[in-house]
Amino acid sequence: MKKYTAIKERASRYTSILKQVVEYRNAWEHNLKEFIWKTSEKILKQTGISAKIDTEEKFENLESITISLGKSISGIAENVDDETKRTIIKDKGVLIFSQLFNGKIQAWMTYPLIEGVMQPKPPKMIGIYGPPEFNEDLILHNFDEFFKELIEWENYDDDQPGQNVKRIGFGVSHPDLEEGEG
Repeated sequence: MKKYTAIKERASRYTSILKQVVEYRNAWEHNLKEFIWKTSEKILKQTGISAKIDTEEKFENLESITISLGKSISGIAENVDDETKRTIIKDKGVLIFSQLFNGKIQAWMTYPLIEGVMQPKPPKMIGIYGPPEFNEDLILHNFDEFFKELIEWENYDDDQPGQNVKRIGFGVSHPDLEEGEG
C-alpha cells in the first residue's frame, strides 16, 4: 500500500542505523581503540610532548582514550603568611576520544586550569566521527586543534588580531560626530 511507503523507508533506515551502531562498537573494540592509542603515541613522540595516555573503561561501549598533559606547578603561589606560601597547581589540559552511545567517536578537550584561581573554561568538542572516518590525518587534525586551543589559552591577550582599538582622549576624532560639530 502506498500510504505505508514513507514509514517503511523510515523503519528501514532505523534498522540500518541499529546495525551500524553494532558495527561501530565492534570497530572500536577490534581495531580503532588501539589505532587511536598507537597514533597518539606516535604524535607525542614526534612532537616531544610529554603526556599520559590512558583508557577509561568504566562503561562498556562508552569507553574513552585520554591524552593528559598532566599537572605542574603553575608558578603562582598564595602568600599564606609572612613565611609560608602555598604553591598553586595547574592542570595542563586533556584531549579525549570518547565513544558515544551510537558507536561514533567524539573528540573533545579540557582546557588548562589553575586550581583555586580561576573558573574552569567549559570543555570544547572538536568533532564527532564514525569509525570509518578515522585515519592518521584525522587524529593529527584533532591534536592540531587541541594545541591551537592550548596556545590561545596560554597566550591569552584581550587584543584580538584585526580588532580595531577604540581610542579615547584629547586629539582623537570621534567617528560619530560629523565635521563641524562639537
